[in-house]
Amino acid sequence: MNLTDKQEYELLAAISARGQIPDKFYYLDGGEKLWDAVYKERSSPGGMANSEMKLLLNHLPSFIHPFKGNKGINLIDLGCGNGQPAIPIIQELQKQNFDVIYIAVDISEAMMDLAEKNILKRFPQLKIKKLLIDFEKESLTDELINLKLAYKYPSLLINLGNTLGNYVNVSSVLTNFLESMTLDDYLLVGNGIANEYNPQKIMSSYTTAAHDTVTRPAKLLGLYKDKDIFRWVWNDEKKQVEARIQLQGERQINLAGQKINLEKNEEFMVMKSVKYSEATLTKLLSEVGFRTELLTTTKERNDILALVQPTRYTAI
Repeated sequence: MNLTDKQEYELLAAISARGQIPDKFYYLDGGEKLWDAVYKERSSPGGMANSEMKLLLNHLPSFIHPFKGNKGINLIDLGCGNGQPAIPIIQELQKQNFDVIYIAVDISEAMMDLAEKNILKRFPQLKIKKLLIDFEKESLTDELINLKLAYKYPSLLINLGNTLGNYVNVSSVLTNFLESMTLDDYLLVGNGIANEYNPQKIMSSYTTAAHDTVTRPAKLLGLYKDKDIFRWVWNDEKKQVEARIQLQGERQINLAGQKINLEKNEEFMVMKSVKYSEATLTKLLSEVGFRTELLTTTKERNDILALVQPTRYTAI
């Protein structure tokens, strides 16, 4: 894989210490095309992305209402992917005569280029800025505060596409978002819901296209071969989908100048996606320091969207 030195060290630590390849690595080194295919597949009727989009469209005016009275908005797309979830938001903002600055934030330059292409196709005159950053590891604060100073607009941060549960440390990522916000900013976050009725529905979204995407880093590293055993697993205790590979032979790979030896029958994880309930997501957001302004779910309770704002604590 084409990785920076820092990414090689991070991957070395993740594989050797946790037996895991973090999800973000499948967006790199050409992975944007595979992820785009997964998103398009999930945008079909009944798909995961389609369900979230319908929920978003049903409540868009309510999500935008807190910005009433402002001339413009910085729309900060955190983990922008192909940019598609941002399109209806931009459309509604422009309909309400907001001046929109779209900021694509992603670990992958190619992914941001794809988002820019898709969005300019719909909004040729839109002002777009791209921010290449790994917000699982790097602070957003300086970059986003500089944007506010430049444009003098409040910010709507969005983290959509059902990826909140994919981060290695979700609380740390949310804290990073929080620390880059001021009291006139809002965060719109979405994810899949887990309940006792829907694990089978959740697992149906993890198809051949998803398999090809999540296993790509392991293939490029020489870890995953055709004879190895791949499994999608629903971990009911942790309420998460896991993609696991069991090696059918010994492997040795080199990362950051060090060798990693893996034994036959050793198992490692190439994807995990936590699904929340209304209660667990609200608790997570509150513990980080957010106040929930609006929370809504699909009728089938498969998807959830929450509009939150930094909490202003009062001294006692």
